[in-house]
Amino acid sequence: MGRRVALAAGVGALLGLVWWGVFGLIASGAVCTKDDYGCLGTAVMTVPIFTVVAAVAGWLALRAAKVPRPWLAVPATLMAVATTVFFALGYFWAAVPIFAVLYALAAVVTTPRS
Repeated sequence: MGRRVALAAGVGALLGLVWWGVFGLIASGAVCTKDDYGCLGTAVMTVPIFTVVAAVAGWLALRAAKVPRPWLAVPATLMAVATTVFFALGYFWAAVPIFAVLYALAAVVTTPRS
C-alpha cells in the first residue's frame, strides 16, 4: 500500500504543479488580456477543461505505473480542483500540497482489501 500511496501523491503533486503554473500564467496576464475581464473568463473556461485533462492524465499515469484501481485519479482530481477553487484560489502554490494530499487520501481509501 505504501508504494501505491507514494505514487498517487507524486502524481497529485505533479498535477498540482501544473495547476499552479497554468493559473499563475493566467493571473499574470501572460496568456490573456486584463481588459474587460478577459483573464477571469480565461480562468473560468480553464477550470473544467483542466479538471477533465488532469483526471485523465492522472488515471493514465497511475495505470502506467500498474497501480491497482487507477480510477482514484477521477475523484481525487475533482476534490482537489474544488478545494483549490473554493478555498485557496488566491494561493496558487497551495495546489501542490492539496493535490498531493487528496491523491494520497484517495489511494488509501480505494486500496483493495483482501
